[in-house]
Amino acid sequence: MNPVYLVLDGPRPFRTAFLLLWPLPWKFPLPQPSSVQNLLDDRGIIRKRRQTELNYVALRQIKRFCRRDTPLRSLYRLYECIVTSDEDELMQESQYWFHTQTTWLLKDIPDPQDPDPVRYAVLASLTDALVHAFNQKIKLGLRRGVTNTKPLLIPRFRNDPEPPLESSPQWCNHVGPLSQRLDLDSQSASIVPRGLTVLPADALSDDFRPFAKRNIIANFVQLYNI
Repeated sequence: MNPVYLVLDGPRPFRTAFLLLWPLPWKFPLPQPSSVQNLLDDRGIIRKRRQTELNYVALRQIKRFCRRDTPLRSLYRLYECIVTSDEDELMQESQYWFHTQTTWLLKDIPDPQDPDPVRYAVLASLTDALVHAFNQKIKLGLRRGVTNTKPLLIPRFRNDPEPPLESSPQWCNHVGPLSQRLDLDSQSASIVPRGLTVLPADALSDDFRPFAKRNIIANFVQLYNI
């Protein structure tokens, strides 16, 4: 669809047009992130934003937005999806990362150095989960930016002895588990435990599950739906 129509059909079209056209800074800055507790208190925040502020479903189809978007911005959008259990948006954002932003290698995600320890642990777990999800698809023959338009190549890639597997950035290895369990999967979960801190990284278990090893329960199954 013509990007003009996508903008005009969305919320606050003139503000969105200005956002896209104003060239400085070229890369969009990271918005102020919400805390885990604030997101749990308002699980419908993503859908409300889509209707009243910015429609990322439309923006992800606009090339100018894609060129100005950044890996950290997308990672924080995924963080919001995980905490609020917005599975549809989680699926679409991960598809956008895998199929559209093909130069965004997961190992190159910058360290967000997030001052909120709980949010930092969720971001690290989410990054590890992306690696696990992407590699599963790569082993099955999918290739970023290729097989979404050329599916007939999948059988050939499936037999690749050295598939281009993704890996986590080094900073993830330095983010330890939470001191208490954080449940983001249950719809009834609404309170972040008091005194929640991040333990030293050497306290990480060898659990291959990216959230469980940091003492977090989360539903990230839609990351695999790419």
